[in-house]
Amino acid sequence: NFDDGDVGSDIPEHFVFLQDEYEIMTMKDDDDDDEDIVWKGVRTVTDRHTDDPWAKHVGWYVATIDGEDHTFSLLSDALRAYDSFVVSTKGFKTKKEHLNLPGDWDKLFRDKAKGEKHKLEIEELEERHDKEMEKLRAKAEADQESAVRMAVVKEERKVREVQHKIKIEYKEQSKKEMEKLKRQYEQENVRRLEEVVRAEKQKLKPRYQVGEEVYAAWWPDDKKKDEQPLWYPGRVKSYRDKRVGTKGVGEYGVVRLYKAVYTDDGTEQDNIPEHFVFPKEDYLLSTSNIIHHEWKGVRNVVDKASEDVWASLIGYYVAIIDGKEQSFPRLSEALQAYDASIAKRKGDKTKQSDLNIPENWGWLLTPNAPAPPTVEELMEELHETKLKITEQEEMRVKSLEEKHDTEKELAVKAALAEERRRTQDMKRKLRKELTGFHENEMKRARQMFEGDKTKAIEMALSNARKEQELSLEKQRGDLEQHFNYEKDKAMQFVKLETRQQLKSEMQAEFNNLKNEIEKEIEQRLRTEYSLPPPPKRAKVSLSLIPRSAFGMSSPKPTEQKGKENMPEGDSLLTSTPQSEKSSAEDEAQI
Repeated sequence: NFDDGDVGSDIPEHFVFLQDEYEIMTMKDDDDDDEDIVWKGVRTVTDRHTDDPWAKHVGWYVATIDGEDHTFSLLSDALRAYDSFVVSTKGFKTKKEHLNLPGDWDKLFRDKAKGEKHKLEIEELEERHDKEMEKLRAKAEADQESAVRMAVVKEERKVREVQHKIKIEYKEQSKKEMEKLKRQYEQENVRRLEEVVRAEKQKLKPRYQVGEEVYAAWWPDDKKKDEQPLWYPGRVKSYRDKRVGTKGVGEYGVVRLYKAVYTDDGTEQDNIPEHFVFPKEDYLLSTSNIIHHEWKGVRNVVDKASEDVWASLIGYYVAIIDGKEQSFPRLSEALQAYDASIAKRKGDKTKQSDLNIPENWGWLLTPNAPAPPTVEELMEELHETKLKITEQEEMRVKSLEEKHDTEKELAVKAALAEERRRTQDMKRKLRKELTGFHENEMKRARQMFEGDKTKAIEMALSNARKEQELSLEKQRGDLEQHFNYEKDKAMQFVKLETRQQLKSEMQAEFNNLKNEIEKEIEQRLRTEYSLPPPPKRAKVSLSLIPRSAFGMSSPKPTEQKGKENMPEGDSLLTSTPQSEKSSAEDEAQI
C-alpha cells in the first residue's frame, strides 16, 4: 500500500526495503553525489552464481569488528554494530568521522564536550535499562497479540458456524415459502377452472329481459304454497336477483325473481320464481306436444343434485347437431337448430316427420309455397347469433380472467412483502444477537489479557530491577553488552514486523470471507424474489511496469566494499533515469 493510495502486488523481495534501510542508502547517495558509496568497516556481498534474485542483486553485509567478520542481513544492523565497536574501543576519543551513523551517537558527543565521563556512563546505563524495559514490554505485547490472535481465530470459527446455520435455516424457509406459493398457484388454477365451468353452466339458464313475452304462473293472493298455479301470458315488468342458500351465487348463476304483467286482464304478480316463468314460444311448444313430450334429436337435461331449483326441475336442452351435442337454454332454440341441421343435410328429401317444427319449413315441404329464407341464410343468421353469444361470453370470461389475475398479483405482492419483512426482521435479530455475543466474548478476552499483562509487567519490572543492580557493578562491560543488545533488538524488530504482517493478513482474509458470505446471501435474495440489481461499482485494475523496462542486467562483481560490488545496471541504490509515465500508466482503468 503506497502513500498515494496505489496498491502493488507480487513485488519481488529484492525490490522491497525497510524504510530505515532505504533512508540510510539514499542519505549516503545524497551526501556523496556521484562518488562511490563506501561504509567504514562494512562491505556488501552478493552471489552472482546463485538463482536467487535477492542474493544476486541485493546481497548481505559483512562488518569487520575486532579483526573478525560478522554477517548481517540489514545494512543498519551492520553499521550500528561497527559503530558500537568503535565507541567501545576509543571511548571519548571517538570522532564523528570514525562512525557511519554519527547521528545515533549525538548524546555521546554532547557528553564528551562536557567532559563528564561518569555521568555519561550512568546515563548510558539508564538508557540501556529503559531499552531493556521496552524490550520486555514488547515481548509481553507480542505474547498478548498471539493470545488475541488465537481468540480472533476462535471467534471467526464461531461466526462461520453461525453464518452456516443461518444459511441452512434461510434455505429451508425459502423452500417452504416456494412450496406454499406453488400450492397457492395450483389452488388458483383449480379455482379458475371452476369459474370457467361455472360460467359455462351459467350460460345455460335463460334470462328474460324487461318487456319480453312469457307465460308465467299465477296464484290467488296469499295462496302460493297452498294451490297449484295457473298459467297466463304476459310480459316481464321487472326482476331482481337473490342468493342461493348459504353459498351466494350458485353454479348456475343467481336465482332471479320476476314481476310479470298479465296481458289478459292487466293484473301483476310479484316475486315469481324463475322456474315458474317460460318464454312464450317454449310454453306453446311444450303444451302443443304435451301428449308425447318427445322431441327429435333434442333432450331435456336436469341436475337433481343441484341446489338450484331451476336446474333440478326445468334444466336445459341438448341437441345433436352433425353428430355433436350442443347445449341450449331454450327449447325453441334447440328445436330450430336441430331442424336446420336436418334440412341442410337432406335438402329437398326432407320429410315432415324428420322435423320437430314442420310449420317453419312449409316452403321446403310444399313445392309451390313461396320461397322462404334459404338454409344458408338461416344457418348464417344462426351462426351470427352464435358468434354474438360467443363474443359476449368471451368478454365475460376475459373480465373474470383479468379480475382473477389482478387478485392473484395483489396476493403474490402481499406475500412477497410479508416474506421480505419477515426476512429483514430475522436478519436484524440475528445480527443483533451475533453482535452482542461477539462483544461479550471480546470483553471477556480483554479482561483475561489485562490480568495477564499486569502480571507480566510486574515480573518484568522485578527482573529489570535485578538487572540494573548487576549492571551497576559491570560498568566496564556495558559497551560490549550494548552491542549485543543492538543486534538482539534488530532480530526482535524483524520478528515483531513478521507477526504484525501475519495478523494483518489474517484480518484481511476474515474481512474478505465475511464480505463474500454477505454478497452470496444478498444475491440469492435478489435471484429468488426478482429484486432489482444493486448499483454497479467501479472496478479498478493496476498494472506493474516490469523491471526490464529500466534496463536491468546481470550483476558481475561478487564481493567488494561499498558501492563497488553492487550489480551494474541493476542497483537499487543508484538513481536510474526513467522516462515519464504516460497517462494510461498513471491512471487506473475504470
